[in-house]
Amino acid sequence: MLPYKKHVDYIIVLGAGIRSEEVTPLLKSRLDKGLMYLKDNPQVKFVVSGGKGPDEPVSEAFAMAKYLRSQNIPDNQIIIEDQSTTTYENMKYSKIKIDDDWSDEKRKPNVLFTTNNYHVLRSMTYADMAKLKAHGAGAPTSYYFLPSALLREYAAVLVQNKIKIILIMLLIISFVIIVSWPF
Repeated sequence: MLPYKKHVDYIIVLGAGIRSEEVTPLLKSRLDKGLMYLKDNPQVKFVVSGGKGPDEPVSEAFAMAKYLRSQNIPDNQIIIEDQSTTTYENMKYSKIKIDDDWSDEKRKPNVLFTTNNYHVLRSMTYADMAKLKAHGAGAPTSYYFLPSALLREYAAVLVQNKIKIILIMLLIISFVIIVSWPF
């Protein structure tokens, strides 16, 4: 919700499905959110992260790099990560690309990732799992897409935390049984 005010060294743009070599409106909003930070961080490097799905003509990273070039971003500011197929892999492989590129041993890079607003929370957990210290920036999502996206994210968070949820449910059931047991 709050804009990231610190200097940014890298912006990871998380991929989203594509149907051609052009980015979809959903993916364009993620890229445009990253471009917003360019004004205050002219030397920022974009890590476009997303592989090629079986129904995609090119990798998501390829399409994103093409879009950034059309926005006058030079190739030396674009790092392509085109192996990932999940959000966790986006974070994991992007971290490797950043670690390989970063040369300042005195400090760690400031990393920001962009995704759609409904996806920031879960993406933060994957960044933590990948040991990537990054902040998230949420791009706007079309209102007609938001209800289904939020339901999908809710289900994904439940699946991601299924062991914790099962333990909590067992604890609640145990409590109910103990409280209702006649003594």
